[in-house]
Amino acid sequence: MALNKKDIETYLVENKSLVLATVDTNGDPQVRHIGGYGVDGLDIYFSTSRISDKVEQIDAHPEVALLFQHEGQVIPNLKNITIYGKAEKQTGDAFNKALEIIKVRRPQANADEEKSVIYKINASRIKVLDFSKQPPVEEVKAEDVN
Repeated sequence: MALNKKDIETYLVENKSLVLATVDTNGDPQVRHIGGYGVDGLDIYFSTSRISDKVEQIDAHPEVALLFQHEGQVIPNLKNITIYGKAEKQTGDAFNKALEIIKVRRPQANADEEKSVIYKINASRIKVLDFSKQPPVEEVKAEDVN
């Protein structure tokens, strides 16, 4: 079964928050909820304070994972999507474009480059867990999603 890009994009857009996984300077995994994010196709943008731990962690290890799971799901109807990719800081015009993408979901978002960092996650792999399907897990390179 091939993953459907439109279904994945819809799931990402309809999600309320995401979980960001990074690796700290000791090599330990770190996870946290992110509310201020935007979706543009399979590219995900999020903002954070320039002084947050995330910035130091991503600078050291730019490969991250983003978990999207709608609230209130229970097995056997549980579904989630994980996006794996490299986080890239957005600057200048790219920063402003990214902020506008974030504002689509979170109109009150306010960021400036002096105090904030916006990252773009370029999806490299996508994993879909869907317990209503057999097998329940499918993972592909992002470029192979049609």
